[in-house]
Amino acid sequence: MAKPRADGNNKFVIDSECPWRVTPKRLELAVIGYRTSRSEWRALLMRAKRGDPEAEWGVADRYGDGSKDPKGKIVVRRSRSKAIQWFRRAAEHGSSAAQNTLGVLLSNGDGVRKDVREAFSWLRKAFHAGEAIAAQNIAITYREMGNLRAAVKWFRKSADTGDGDALIQLGIHYYWGRGVRTNPKAAIRCFRMASKSRHICEAGRDDAFFFLGIAHCEGKGVKASIFKARKLLERANIDSDHPAADRILQQLPA
Repeated sequence: MAKPRADGNNKFVIDSECPWRVTPKRLELAVIGYRTSRSEWRALLMRAKRGDPEAEWGVADRYGDGSKDPKGKIVVRRSRSKAIQWFRRAAEHGSSAAQNTLGVLLSNGDGVRKDVREAFSWLRKAFHAGEAIAAQNIAITYREMGNLRAAVKWFRKSADTGDGDALIQLGIHYYWGRGVRTNPKAAIRCFRMASKSRHICEAGRDDAFFFLGIAHCEGKGVKASIFKARKLLERANIDSDHPAADRILQQLPA
């Protein structure tokens, strides 16, 4: 049975110039998730005002997400400006989680003036303080700047910490040769490791199966097999939440 060509069906789903865009994060809109009583909030705020970085982080996060009491009444209203203010205070007082978050907000210009140089400074501090996710955020920032070689370097650093989601991104760069020499077999290893990783979000695991399915469609790094491709793509779309996998499944021969 003839396999779909890499320059045929799949090109309408995957742009080889920026293949990472094929699987945008499927996140629900942010909702008020914290449950905090008014007395707990007052105590947390008091600790934060005394300079406790952990409490400052807690205040920032609650301003970012909002908070309700156990009865469902709003205790903290969402405020992007106040969240950033407290994230910065926590970052300056040594909170690596706040340093990472502040770096992401600055790199995106999310609620604050975009400043990539300062973003890199905070993200590197977070990484060296042990915040592993900061490496992937550095990689993504470099990629958005167009520096793909530096992005690959930092995706490797992130993958070395055991981050399964970073393995997906590294595999994408290997498979399509973006910022690194094309190496489908190395990409397959990344996708397979990611599919078995304990440190990966469920959307990321779906993406691992998706890209393995693409590889079996195209016969790159693995033997071409429509049967295996279909099984992998069906697994990627198991909850009917992977549009790219669904589109390719509809194009595959029965």
